[in-house]
Amino acid sequence: MDIRHLRYVLAVARRLSFTLAAGDLSIAQPALSQQIAGLERELGVRLFDRTNRRVSLTDAGRALVARAERILADVSAAAEEMSAFAGGLRGRVVLGTYQSFSEYTLPKLLGRFHALYPGIEIALREGLADDLLAQLHAGSIDAFIGDPGDAGHALGRAFVSEPLYEDELVIALAATHPRARASVIEIGELRDEPWVIFRPGSSLTARVYALARASGFAPRIAFESVDSMTVRSLVAEGLGVALFPRTLGNTPGPNVALVSLAPNRVFRRMSLVTRPGPYAPSASTFLDFIRERLHE
Repeated sequence: MDIRHLRYVLAVARRLSFTLAAGDLSIAQPALSQQIAGLERELGVRLFDRTNRRVSLTDAGRALVARAERILADVSAAAEEMSAFAGGLRGRVVLGTYQSFSEYTLPKLLGRFHALYPGIEIALREGLADDLLAQLHAGSIDAFIGDPGDAGHALGRAFVSEPLYEDELVIALAATHPRARASVIEIGELRDEPWVIFRPGSSLTARVYALARASGFAPRIAFESVDSMTVRSLVAEGLGVALFPRTLGNTPGPNVALVSLAPNRVFRRMSLVTRPGPYAPSASTFLDFIRERLHE
């Protein structure tokens, strides 16, 4: 087994198709199938279950994919480090974050970074906290910007979390809602309201349930979405209330009222979450840039 075989396995695992993976690798599909079959014979296990209609990973395949991602990340980091010693800072950094952050806050930061370091490519993975932290733990992304919440604690020492800034969490209401002009609102006043939430796995959704539980009720969920603009639009139409970041609610979009929670305002802590241990020069440069631009 060599590095080439690991790349082949990852390509098939990502596509779950030998034909599509062969196209990504620029090799013939029969040749790719032969290489994977040869690797399976060498290892004495099946990595993929194949039928006429679908390809799926076996348990052994999933284990090898997790290890292959880490190995190839280390190989890439070593190549980048040697490139840096040779005088050319180049590389690729994969950042995971919320769709809303990548839409409103990140583009300007990336524009400035690219002007300073044109040889470093930044790739984005958008999603919810739980999913992205799992990818960080697996080594398929280099860092996560967001609120790690309980998911970060669950994996404990697997992560290093550095606070960047705080963002107030407020209740978003339709402009026609009877409480839209209030200065503050208690979560218990919303026990009979329908709620619009982000899909489970979001730190905001976990916070909604925790706040409601502390006030003695379970929120009645009307809609779920992964998209912040969809959540905001549903609230604007009077279809529910939502827990929403104030900075995001102040951006252009459907008209909603933003009301602080009482008796205590609620905040989320946006953090830079990384794995312990050394990073390649390109990733270290990018992470230092983010710390400098976003730290309180």
